[in-house]
Amino acid sequence: MMATPPTESEFLLLIADISGYTRFMMKNHTARVHAHGIISDLIAAVIAEVRIPLEVNKLEGDAIFMIAARQEHDWNEIGEMFGQKLAEFVVAFDRKLTELANSNICECIACQQMVTLRLKVIGHYGMAIRSRVSGFDELSGVDVIVLHRLLKNEVQGSEYILLTEPAYGFLRPPGDYVVHRERYDDVGEIDLRLRRLAAQVPDAAPRRFSLRDMARKIGYDIRYLMARSKHPAP
Repeated sequence: MMATPPTESEFLLLIADISGYTRFMMKNHTARVHAHGIISDLIAAVIAEVRIPLEVNKLEGDAIFMIAARQEHDWNEIGEMFGQKLAEFVVAFDRKLTELANSNICECIACQQMVTLRLKVIGHYGMAIRSRVSGFDELSGVDVIVLHRLLKNEVQGSEYILLTEPAYGFLRPPGDYVVHRERYDDVGEIDLRLRRLAAQVPDAAPRRFSLRDMARKIGYDIRYLMARSKHPAP
């Protein structure tokens, strides 16, 4: 399939990233079916909050890369609407995690440790080149690199919203944001706004009888077996 000509325009760029994902998955190798199922359910809960013209560009393991291209009409109003919704991604994540934890029937390490997971939302606003090659939607450019660099930062804590100054100015989100700064060897210093959030999740996932969770865990097993049948291990 031939590539379509690339186009450059202004974009709102957001990443919703699950904090603690790597540690969670590595520690739960023996409970990988439930671990993958839990992560999938949490990602789905965040994606359910995405509203047009914001769209999911791709899933990047533990992160959801979302974009919105500049619109001809009411773009500033759309930005404020997105700003109002930023915290809702985290609320949806915490709500789903609380549901999973409170209805848990399983004592495996993955199900017991899921309450340690958190969500952070990182945003930038800038220029990007969008192209479509062999059916894949690709976004590239310095501002896309900047956004991804911000995934590794010096912020203390694991649940927060971190916005570059251009993103903060476009979104004008409510809440208490403080000035923050990060520095990277390749992209230099980045001025940011930071809002720390207190996770609204249980401290533990007690094992309780739940038909809903029993059905959910059976679903995890079925999805895993179907995936294995389509992509058998070498």
